[in-house]
Amino acid sequence: MSLFVAFEIIGTVAFAVSGAVVAISKKMDIFGVAILGMTTAVGGGILRDVILGITPPLAFRDPTCTLVAVGVSLLLCIPWIRHS
Repeated sequence: MSLFVAFEIIGTVAFAVSGAVVAISKKMDIFGVAILGMTTAVGGGILRDVILGITPPLAFRDPTCTLVAVGVSLLLCIPWIRHS
């Protein structure tokens, strides 16, 4: 694994946590938390690729970051679900 890929995964995790925390604070269900976490994590990259004319965006060609974002978002839901 190259250093670039490691930084990409770290950034994806950070933004997925950010989106999932906002969704949990707004009392969204598990689907909403997963969608908001994923959108926050990969949305900027998709927008960048579309503006630069790179189609399809990387998030659609290689779903690794998308799956990491959804996984992290769902992991953050576990304490919230157990607490409810």
